[in-house]
Amino acid sequence: MRKIRYERVFGCIVLPVLVVICFLAFRQNSNAEMIEGRVDDVVAYESVLVQKGDTLWSIAEANMQGASNAEIRAYVDEIADLNDISPMYIKAGKYIIVPKYNMI
Repeated sequence: MRKIRYERVFGCIVLPVLVVICFLAFRQNSNAEMIEGRVDDVVAYESVLVQKGDTLWSIAEANMQGASNAEIRAYVDEIADLNDISPMYIKAGKYIIVPKYNMI
């Protein structure tokens, strides 16, 4: 009876948690790999005051001059994850953290 219970706990709780952790780790790595021409180490973090009309896209684009749309999209996702916000909604007057990278 106990053996079945432990297998059920493993199958219903532990296994899904491990799958989610693996997914999040893969997602983070895939975003980093999409940004070509950057050194993986963050050089600094910058605090940015969100102005009226700003979007995460416009903020990312301003910090990545000459980047492709795919690179900017990955950077937007990275900023959203770092600040635990939705890429679709940021509020003017709030500060967000933006990672800065060495670009080669």
